[in-house]
Amino acid sequence: MQQHNRLNFQDLEDEWYEPPASIKIRKRRKLQPKRVQAEEVEQDDLENEILFTYHASHHERDWIVSALGGFIADHVIIDVLHLVRGGKEANVYCCKANPALGVNLLAAKIYRPRMFRNLKNDAMYKIGRPILDQGGKPLLDQRSQRALNKKTRIGSEMHITSWIEHEYQALRVLHQAGADVPRPISQDRNTILMEYIGEAHNPAPTLNSLTLSLVEARRLFDRLVENIRIMLSLNLIHADLSAYNVLYFKGGISIIDFPQVVDPLFNPNGYILLERDVERICQYFSQYKIVANYGQIAARLWEDILGIEE
Repeated sequence: MQQHNRLNFQDLEDEWYEPPASIKIRKRRKLQPKRVQAEEVEQDDLENEILFTYHASHHERDWIVSALGGFIADHVIIDVLHLVRGGKEANVYCCKANPALGVNLLAAKIYRPRMFRNLKNDAMYKIGRPILDQGGKPLLDQRSQRALNKKTRIGSEMHITSWIEHEYQALRVLHQAGADVPRPISQDRNTILMEYIGEAHNPAPTLNSLTLSLVEARRLFDRLVENIRIMLSLNLIHADLSAYNVLYFKGGISIIDFPQVVDPLFNPNGYILLERDVERICQYFSQYKIVANYGQIAARLWEDILGIEE
């Protein structure tokens, strides 16, 4: 068996995305108690100043401004155009970017405050995963551990922050490695800002909603298996991969939704989750006459990349 170490996100180069000098993106801003009042005033000012193209209810608008306030204040986002998709865990919005960023559109994924009420069997994914703070560093101090163990309100907030941070860091390392994922731009509290896939008012569809040619299906199947290989080579397993979270745009794919990502070396369910990911992909593509043994594919990837026989 080969010797493996946990992937350390802090070892990643910080130059993976460099915005123009005229744009200052605030990253992982952590509110301090003494700043809360000032932040509330700032949010009130933003609510009065910003006119969204997207017509949201008063409650939803307040929620959007609260989540995107930092990016709006820094003029990274200059408009919220429309809701791309809504879900139990998060909403994704199409936003107009400051032209100085070099892109026209951004996707803002805003997690709901009580998202954990909608997560089923999340304990399976958290095994072996460190609790990360908003800087991507593990929380190791005794005070944090007590809050987590006692399941206090602060402890619950730490779990939510960690869940979001794991997705952000997974996108970051996978994009650097050349995987087909949206380019992450920044993360602030309960929001991940990333590359928008699709056209302004025509978001990229998911694979499950498409009808593909046999030739195209074969190409995309091979590419998805290659992406699973890239993930595993970085000690990452998506753990919820299916045709429902693979976007298709202009012949290319983009895999999304990584909050439950696991490290196969520290999660005893790693192989089961890998095999499930491969099985779902094989099941989807079977309608295009692609015959593949998901068990053999998963076992080969596991042994070839991790050096572990299953």
